[in-house]
Amino acid sequence: KVNSINIDKLLNTLQKTGKIFRLSFTGGEPFLVPNFVKACKTITQKHFISINTHLSSNKVAEFANSISPEKVLFIQASLHFEELGRKNLTLKYVHNYQLLKKLKFNVFAEAVAYPPIIKKLNYYQNYFENEGIDFTFGAFTGMYNGKKYPEAYSDDELKIFNLTKNEQNKFYQKGNICNAGCNVFAAFSNGNVFPCFQIKEKVGNIYTGIKFSESSITCPAKYCGCPLNVYDEYLFKIATL
Repeated sequence: KVNSINIDKLLNTLQKTGKIFRLSFTGGEPFLVPNFVKACKTITQKHFISINTHLSSNKVAEFANSISPEKVLFIQASLHFEELGRKNLTLKYVHNYQLLKKLKFNVFAEAVAYPPIIKKLNYYQNYFENEGIDFTFGAFTGMYNGKKYPEAYSDDELKIFNLTKNEQNKFYQKGNICNAGCNVFAAFSNGNVFPCFQIKEKVGNIYTGIKFSESSITCPAKYCGCPLNVYDEYLFKIATL
């Protein structure tokens, strides 16, 4: 069961900090949260949001017609070709994407560069291009055919997916300065807050309060899925001045 967001308590926590936030909704599917659209509508009266979504929910239209695009920094529409086809949701994805584009939301499509999809890649590219959807690839992290990715990408695979080895290096941040816990946090569905998804040292709860670190940290993770010095250069620079 997916819990609803306690909007009043969340807003009270944000208000007590005196700061303006960008709340990034990701991990699982945000539109499965029962009161997600209402929460976004309330949050964006003062703050900003970004979303990572499969974009196949019937709630996307309600969201698009009730939230100001200026308060949504971006919507990353994760493109899972086979899953959309298996669940007969491809047309829903396309419709939702086109609606968001029409209403001036900053939406972009990204697929996972999973090696087996190369066989049907031309088909997918032609189909979505005809629907006005250009997509890029993010690296696959995991095991396939006895090989560990993203390290195992061949030069041909990198070329096909338009990836580079330098782009993959950004995920290896161990020992580098990071602003996790200083002005960015990772929050879980139960409200518990941590400096990032790799560091399991609780620093608060979105419904009761968050403890901000006064200084940056050194990244302890061998592989970082969200290198903040790349994904949010603005906040990283502020924290490390």
